[in-house]
Amino acid sequence: MQTKGKMHIVYQCMVAASIGMNGLVASMAMGYTSPALPSMKQEVHFSITEDDESWIGSVMPASALIGSLLAGPLLDTFGRRRTFMYLTIPFMISWGIIANAGGVRGVILGRFVSGACVGVQAVGGSVLMPEMAQLDLRKVLVMFPALLGNLGILVSYAAGQYLSWRGLAWLGCALCLPQLILLLPLPETPFYLTQSGKRSSSLAALKKLRQTPELAEREQKELDTSYESRKDKDSKKKKVSLLDLTKPPNLWPVSVGAGLMVAQQTTGLNAVIFYASSIFEAGGDFMDARTSTTLLGLVNFLKVFVGLYCIARYHRRQLIMVSTTALCVSLSVLSAFFWAQKLGGPFLAFSKKIAFMPVLALLCYMGSIPLGWGPVPWVFLSEGTPRSIRGTAAAFIVTVSWGSAFVVTNTFKWSVTSLGIHYVFLGYALVTAISGILLYRTMPETFEMSSAQMEKLYRSEYKMKDE
Repeated sequence: MQTKGKMHIVYQCMVAASIGMNGLVASMAMGYTSPALPSMKQEVHFSITEDDESWIGSVMPASALIGSLLAGPLLDTFGRRRTFMYLTIPFMISWGIIANAGGVRGVILGRFVSGACVGVQAVGGSVLMPEMAQLDLRKVLVMFPALLGNLGILVSYAAGQYLSWRGLAWLGCALCLPQLILLLPLPETPFYLTQSGKRSSSLAALKKLRQTPELAEREQKELDTSYESRKDKDSKKKKVSLLDLTKPPNLWPVSVGAGLMVAQQTTGLNAVIFYASSIFEAGGDFMDARTSTTLLGLVNFLKVFVGLYCIARYHRRQLIMVSTTALCVSLSVLSAFFWAQKLGGPFLAFSKKIAFMPVLALLCYMGSIPLGWGPVPWVFLSEGTPRSIRGTAAAFIVTVSWGSAFVVTNTFKWSVTSLGIHYVFLGYALVTAISGILLYRTMPETFEMSSAQMEKLYRSEYKMKDE
């Protein structure tokens, strides 16, 4: 058996790093508003209202929804690799539009374009990784997207202390280039090439991505068998419709995947990321809002290491419950603190004595996300969706995610003004608790399960015979 050293690992690491760099830019776009909005207010000739702030924050998840709808056709038409490469261009343009904006409309336009790119990126990454990485390396390779993705938020928060909102946008533009460089020497995914009838190209890609030619041949035979099985069912059917997602055995994983995404957003995650500075300002004078926000980003990044350790070793359903418990405690503490401020009198005096509480609670909140609700919905998207519907299912599930993110983000400022910030955090805690319990009971366990094993589980659940 001939080997070729470690180059197959290098290539797979490059795949993971390219997805991670794209995630870094995407998460930087998500965290951008927290330091950028205060910076915009300080600019003399730049007028911005509270309503403008809501739209600058929420337009990105709204357009990400559109991007996620376009992702499936783009991935199927241009291929996984080329779609990621082409995505660099509009991403850079979006940051350039923001950096050169003369008013709020320009910023919103740039955020709209970047959001569409984020939507495509989220779907593309969940498809590209499982189609390129071998199963025994996947546990390690998922570290790249997770680490770099969370690093993007820290970059926004930290760089925002020293750069104006325009300078921060130019930094985002520059950070788009590394992922393009990483993708240039890589092949298209073997699965996509096989589906496109390019078996020889698929085998060549596998020989580049696997340790030995024998392993590449074996995996290619598995792809051929899988492809022929689907082709026998309908030789001309290449695209999966949304209706197919509602049929057994697809309904179960798609429903759970969508439920996980909605639940992730109703923890208030994106609202906290987008408006972290505003939340800290509302909490009082214990620590400068920008410093607190940077600390929040740092904790979010460092806790990823704990999250990656847990993802590699523990069942996904267990992680959801641990994360749910920690989030509910953190959100309840935040709610109680702001409630004490609203009540006034001795309660207000007591809240001033524990002015550190919002900072501590939000740090615990952000630290709880990577334990479960941060990575598990995306891990399930890769591990739990059947290969035959993965492109369309990923597009639909990510669309649900961004739709939920838009609703939560757009209504956050309104909810705080109309209901009070204490009720907002209490609502997040209650919804998170309910979501955690429901999904723990309905979610199939994907830990150490291959795609083939998951598909067999779904078929057996609906008593379907192998076709």
